[in-house]
Amino acid sequence: MKEIIKNVVKTTALLLVLPLYAVMRGGEIFIKSDQPFQGCSQLLSLIPGLPGNYLRQQFYRVALAKCSDDCCIEFGTRLNQRNIEIGRRVYIGTNCCIGECMIGDDVLIGSNVDIISGKNQHNFDYIDIPVREQGGKLQKISIGEDSWLGNSSVVMADVGKKSIIAAGSVVINNVEPLSIVGGNPARILKKRVETEHKG
Repeated sequence: MKEIIKNVVKTTALLLVLPLYAVMRGGEIFIKSDQPFQGCSQLLSLIPGLPGNYLRQQFYRVALAKCSDDCCIEFGTRLNQRNIEIGRRVYIGTNCCIGECMIGDDVLIGSNVDIISGKNQHNFDYIDIPVREQGGKLQKISIGEDSWLGNSSVVMADVGKKSIIAAGSVVINNVEPLSIVGGNPARILKKRVETEHKG
């Protein structure tokens, strides 16, 4: 019975966000960037509670390159690019800002986390040209399955599977799988040992 109710709620949420999705697609005809998508993401981020979670889930399911229908994206979180990929059973906490990335299954992301689209978004080689006019390049960041990004961490490099990023850390270099890292810049604190739970 619980699954039936959940499916009804998901279907209702999908029907409610389809007009917004249509508006976004219409905007993309005239604006050749991610701005229509970003506007929809910002609007949906303001809806509180369980209704907001379901509406965001269903909107991203149809709007993103890939998004599972069992993810949870909390209040205040904004997504910036449509080519973001979100795996199964992903949890993203409040007030996060998510750039171009691929998030694996079972990833936990705390509150106030920024996933930035790499370290080369802005070139700054020339002093006589404003930074905003020097261009840059987005990089798709990979967050490996079953990783945990602690509150207020900033991630701008790949995170290997089953890794833990300590709260407040700044990740500027790729993190190997099964690593626990912390600090600014983040460094390996210890490695996780592959053990099986018995019980």
